[in-house]
Order: sequence, then structure tokens, then C-alpha cells
Amino acid sequence: MEIKIPTVIITGASGFIGRNLLDDLKNEYRIFAIARRSQSECNAPFHPNIAWIRADISDNESIAQAFREIKTAGGADYLFHLAAFYEFGGDNCPEYKTTNVDGTHNVLELAKDLNLKLFVFSSSVAACAFPRPGEYLTEETPPDGEHIYAWSKRECEKLIREYSKVIPSCIVRFGAVYSDWCEYPPLYMFFNMWFSSSFRASMLAGKGQSAIPYIHIRDIISCFRQMIRHSGSLQPAQIVLACTRGSTSHLELFKIATRYYYGKPKNAILMPKPICSFGLLAMNYIGKISGNPPFERPWMRHYIDLELNVENKLTCQLLNWSPGPRHLIEPRIPYMVERLKSEPIGWHTRNQTAMRKEPARPEFKIYSVLATIEDVVVEIIIKQITEPYRRTLYPKLSDMNKTELIWFIKLFYRLILSSIHNSNRMLILNYIEMSAASRFEAGYTSEEISQFLKLMNDTITKRLEKEEEFRQFSTNLYDSISMPLEFAIDEVEQQYLNYLHQKSEPKMVEKEELPAEVLDARAQLEETIWSCLVHRK
Repeated sequence: MEIKIPTVIITGASGFIGRNLLDDLKNEYRIFAIARRSQSECNAPFHPNIAWIRADISDNESIAQAFREIKTAGGADYLFHLAAFYEFGGDNCPEYKTTNVDGTHNVLELAKDLNLKLFVFSSSVAACAFPRPGEYLTEETPPDGEHIYAWSKRECEKLIREYSKVIPSCIVRFGAVYSDWCEYPPLYMFFNMWFSSSFRASMLAGKGQSAIPYIHIRDIISCFRQMIRHSGSLQPAQIVLACTRGSTSHLELFKIATRYYYGKPKNAILMPKPICSFGLLAMNYIGKISGNPPFERPWMRHYIDLELNVENKLTCQLLNWSPGPRHLIEPRIPYMVERLKSEPIGWHTRNQTAMRKEPARPEFKIYSVLATIEDVVVEIIIKQITEPYRRTLYPKLSDMNKTELIWFIKLFYRLILSSIHNSNRMLILNYIEMSAASRFEAGYTSEEISQFLKLMNDTITKRLEKEEEFRQFSTNLYDSISMPLEFAIDEVEQQYLNYLHQKSEPKMVEKEELPAEVLDARAQLEETIWSCLVHRK
């Protein structure tokens, strides 16, 4: 009897923490990785145990479809909810509600039916207000921070507590997560400034005592593993603090970083808080006029010389875990500096990617609406094909009984859905390549199939263009729907020429080894066709 390996869901799988968790668990767990970006786009690992599902947690239909697929495939044991929005500008962006709060609610509501052993929600110590001097944040500290990010995490933690009656759950508040490549945007910006020739290179705000707790990505992963191991003994909505004890100040970081970069530590120039506040306001005013705002924002002046000290003794006891002494930020800075010196292109690429705001992705909305209007579109196409005056255009299709015709149309419709979902415009083309000869043998002509694909394109795009929200996305509609169908029509015509040539001059054709990307597209295609067969009734 085959032993079923445990299954994990990871939302936000394309992010820094998500990718590292994927890489660590992939050999021991079956993983449903949920993300807005494609697997190749975010450089996530590929593995037979990873099922990559593109979905947006803020789009109810998109994430509901993902969970339907997960449930159909056997459900899951653990869920790590890492998907979240954060923007260093401090603006009240709508994504704090739509992605963080509403998205978390969507995921919790869908997770109710999975019978999970543990739902892990990623929060942050930044959700809490800075403690008074000499005091520490603990697992009992409320998420009482005043900025918009803290508000969103506070609302999410409320949801976790509400749903903990039906879903075993844990809230993990991270410190500042970094790697040996840095990959923590504020620290990256500090290094860029400290190692530059700018007149500001040695300036630190206030007394240089602004301090937060850090945590290496390896310790985050080991913490997650301990959560799985101890999931049965955690209290409902148990809060744990995944960070080092105490905090590390800007002055400490500056001394260590400049020592290993220059060979000896530089002397810091400490700038009084009022001067820093004025400087931040002036820099942002100039940045607003020039259209190039600085990383440093006015809200940051309120945190000069404040220390976010943490005491996480309870977490260490509950999970039998603690950050490894070799992974503390002080001994890791030399490794970061060495990465910067020896591999500067890789260093800056990784860090700039971490800072880049993800673009809007209208394809999720297109996918969501297409999934909703499938039956309507299919009926319109059936009516067009079976009109008496059009029978000469569709001789084979119009002779099908309605059940067969519905299945045939839905096959192509779902190929379009899958091509959008997987960001792979070659799915339909590959299907044509694989199936064209058998269609031609059955009596179809290239004209009939091409006309059918044109009808499909016209019907879908006209239906979507009636929606007000899609009028601004004409280019996206073309890229997602029209272009793949145009490729398919071109392939139909080419395959028909090949078919006629092979009929007149039959010959043996050597099997050609296909490139990896085509094989991957074929694998996606086979899954799509299987789905169509399962749902053909």
C-alpha cells in the first residue's frame, strides 16, 4: 500500500519566503503553490511534487477556482498563508484591504472545508507599536501599531482568531527577514548608501539607535518545520515570534558593514532628529516634483532612535526552536558583503526584484469572467454554428449532436482558460499540432476549423468588450485570447498542408526530440484535456 505524503498549500509562493519554503519542502511534501506570477517568472523551483496554481487571493472567483482544484486533487494538511501586500511608501493603498484583509478572509473561508491540521498566518512584529524603553514585545503584545500595514495585520489576526474555532491556526509574527544576498529592501538601501561616495554615506539618523529584530530565511524555514511538527500541541490562534531576541541598531549594522567593506569601520556622523525630519520632508518634496521619490519617506522620522525589542522565550519553548547563532545578522553581514563584492550583478538583481512593485494583472480578471460566462458563450457559438445559412461553413460541426458539440466547444474554451491561467499561449497551438491529422482524417477541412476558431475569438472578445472594466484592457484581451487563436489558425493551415503532402507522398518521419519548454506545454495540455474529458457530461 502506497503511503500518502503530506500536502501543503502555500499562498504567496512567488515571494521571497514562499520560494524558499517551496525549495525546502519539495522533496518531502506535495505542495500546491498559489501565486499571481508564473513559476518561471519568479524563478521558483520546478519539481514533480509542486503543483503551481496562478490565482489572486483578492479575486474571489480566482482563488475559489484554485481551492476547487486542490479539493478535487485530495485536499491538504497544512496551509501557509504568506500572500500579502506591503509598500514602503506608507501610503494608504487599497491593496492593504483588498489583498491583506479581504484576501485573507477569502482564503480562510475556502480553507474551512479542507480539514487542515494547521493554518499558519504570516504577520509581523511591525504590526505592534514600539515598546517603551526597557520593555519588550512578547507573544502577548497586541497588534496595536498605528500605520496602515499594522491595521491590515491587526484585522487579519482578528479573522484568524474568529476562524480558529473551525480551523487549527497559528499566527507567526516575523522580524525583518533577510538572506545572505540581503533581500530585505531597507537593509539593501542602507548598504547602497553606506558603500557609496555620497556625502550622506556616513550619516545616521538621530543617535543611530533605531533598532528592529532580524531573522535569517533559514531560521524562518526551520521555524515553519517546527510548527508542522508541533501543530497538535498549539493553542487556537497561537501567536509565535519568529525573530531574534532583542534588536539590532543601525549603528551596529553600519560599523560591521563598513568594516568588512572597507577593511576598517567608518566613523558615523550622527544627525539630530529635527535635522533628519527636515531632510526627509525636503527630499520627498523634491522627489514629488521630479517624479522620482526617495526610498526614505516622511513617516520614517517618527521611528528615529526607537527600539523594537523582542522577547520570544515562549515561542522557543513551544516549538523547541531558536534562531541559530551562526544565522544572526551580525555574523551574516560579512557574507552579504562578500556576495556584493564577488557577484554584484546577482546581488543587485535579487534585491531590486524584491523592491519592485508587482504590476497589475488584468489576466486574472479576464480568466475569472471567462470562467463565469462559459455556458453563455458556448450557447452563442452553438446558435451561430447551427444556423441553417451557416451550415456550409461548418458541415462537420453542424452535423454533431448537441452534447458532442458542447464538448468540442468547451474543449477549446478551456484550452483558452488554461493558456491564460498558465501564461502559455502555445497550449492551443500544441493541441492543434497533436490533433489536426485525426480531424482531417475524419473529414474536417482547414477552412472549417479556422472559421470555428475565428468565431470563438469574435464571440468571446465581443462578449467581454461589453463589460465596462475591459474597455481599457483591449491589448490584454488581444494577448490573452486573440493572439493564441491566431497562432492556432496559422497552425491549422500549416498542418493541413502537411497532411495533404503526407497523403500524396507517404514517408517515414524520424521522431524529433522536443525542447523542454514544449514538453512542459504538452504536460499542461494533457492535464487540460483530461479535465475536459472528466467534465464532458
